[in-house]
Amino acid sequence: MMSGYQQRKPALLTRIASILFIFLLLSSCATVPLPKTLALSHPPRLGIIGFKVTAPIQRLSSIFDVKKKLDEKDERARIDEVLRKIEKRADEFLVSELAERKKVEPVLIPDGAFGTHRGVRPLQSQIALIRKNFGVDAILYGEIPWYGRTRLIYPILGMTADILAESVIINTLTHSEGLVLANIVFELITSTPLWFGGAYIFGLAFRPVTVKASALSVVDGKNVWSETIDRIVDRKIIATYPEQERSKKEIQLEVSLRSAMKAVALSLAGASPEKKEEEDEMEYP
Repeated sequence: MMSGYQQRKPALLTRIASILFIFLLLSSCATVPLPKTLALSHPPRLGIIGFKVTAPIQRLSSIFDVKKKLDEKDERARIDEVLRKIEKRADEFLVSELAERKKVEPVLIPDGAFGTHRGVRPLQSQIALIRKNFGVDAILYGEIPWYGRTRLIYPILGMTADILAESVIINTLTHSEGLVLANIVFELITSTPLWFGGAYIFGLAFRPVTVKASALSVVDGKNVWSETIDRIVDRKIIATYPEQERSKKEIQLEVSLRSAMKAVALSLAGASPEKKEEEDEMEYP
């Protein structure tokens, strides 16, 4: 008969593995908020060129629940359409979050203004024109390099933790090396497509999204702020969507994107004393 500790040990290891994976996924380097860096007498006006999805999206089904199979041409067109929508939503989420905090004034720069491109660092001549025409103090540009997938290290660590936890449970219950090895082989065959098509852990889809952004001073074009943020589905945010929509892949990814842009806004503006920052209390599945 197993002791209480032996019975609790597998569950404890499983929980530790989950926490480790989430910590690695959410870790990012903190930067100084824009108001402190620029030290202006007014909330800095931030020109936002816009975000570009640079994630390697080859299949529509990786970011969207597809009801019917499309031919290659139609699928590519649909992917492009969905990516443009994602980029627009990223802009909207950031502008909304910054406006709510009232510490940085967002100014959305029209697509292609003065030859600029989404996700591309503007030239000094373009910076000067944006400054003159929009009266901004800094300019932000960014990209979404991972959408529905994540950096390779995370799936590797997560899948390893998943298999390790299951192996401990099976070994504790059966003391059979054969069953442990059989489970490892089974997991490698069945779980690899799940992990490397989007982060999963113990049956839960995390739908990871990564956002990279930088802000430049309009005075000299130097970088005054930069951040790379990884986020997964936030339970509080997804609860604001209709229940029948929450299981859709595109909705879960949008929630991760929204959570990431919320974190970008917090990093840019800094914490507001009058606003309880939920970022420190985020709940994850």
